[in-house]
Amino acid sequence: MITMDYCKPRTVDEALSSFGDDSVYIAGGTDLGVLLAEMLISPVGMIDLCAIDDMKGISRSDEGLTIGACTLISDIAAADDIPDCLSLGAAAIGSPQIRNMATIGGNICNASPCGDTLTPLMVLDAEFELKGAGGRRALAAGDFFRGPKKTALEPGEILTAVRIPAASLEGSITGFRMTGKRNGQVISQVNMAVWAVIIDGKIENIRISAGSVAPVPLRLIRCEKMLQGKTAAEIMKDAFMKNLAAAAEVEITPISDVRAGEDYRRSVSGALLVDIVTDLVSEGVKDED
Repeated sequence: MITMDYCKPRTVDEALSSFGDDSVYIAGGTDLGVLLAEMLISPVGMIDLCAIDDMKGISRSDEGLTIGACTLISDIAAADDIPDCLSLGAAAIGSPQIRNMATIGGNICNASPCGDTLTPLMVLDAEFELKGAGGRRALAAGDFFRGPKKTALEPGEILTAVRIPAASLEGSITGFRMTGKRNGQVISQVNMAVWAVIIDGKIENIRISAGSVAPVPLRLIRCEKMLQGKTAAEIMKDAFMKNLAAAAEVEITPISDVRAGEDYRRSVSGALLVDIVTDLVSEGVKDED
């Protein structure tokens, strides 16, 4: 049986002052609860962040989009002003019950390579606002993830908000795909997000990220370079799509585990990228007609 001290602070500063040796922060608890139930961790203190109003909600300004770290996954999935890749990634997580408990901050800080909001945040060029005893700092999503279940968080530090810059919101289109062993309530075998700016039928800018194919959510830089500056007519050729899929398969570094094998993940990654790019290019050309 696990016994521990429990507190529910109302502010970030109160939470920071409550943190001590062998303490843990908890928000929705959908990941931490599993670790506790299986007795994989035995914290002395638990600090519940869910009563901190400043860490909840979605707001938009001239600078971009701000999402509080304790915002529910279900709220992100249902939001109208969220980029498609992020809302689709949120909707892919677990069951309705899980999404109504889980938070975006928890999904980020859990740092699972298969986390379905991580690849969207990578392509949206998101920045994470962190606060600790030494003050506030901001860290790019690509610098935050250090390995499976490992992040750049310092001891006692809290992820307070996610910020998506205005440049990632205006004039762009996004997509997200994932595969699992069934159609719902499943952990991704592979997931992928794409952000693109398409002008006059040409890809002017593009970012691609794949999940569950490397120790951290991975930017597919080689594939981005292949697509940069290409027209819809060039991209939609069978030979180009075949080469694009092959490039994705080479660029990732998947492993075999209980959910999928390495070869399967390579093959699926190429197919997912082709599917998303096909849809986005078709959508981009249609929007200009």
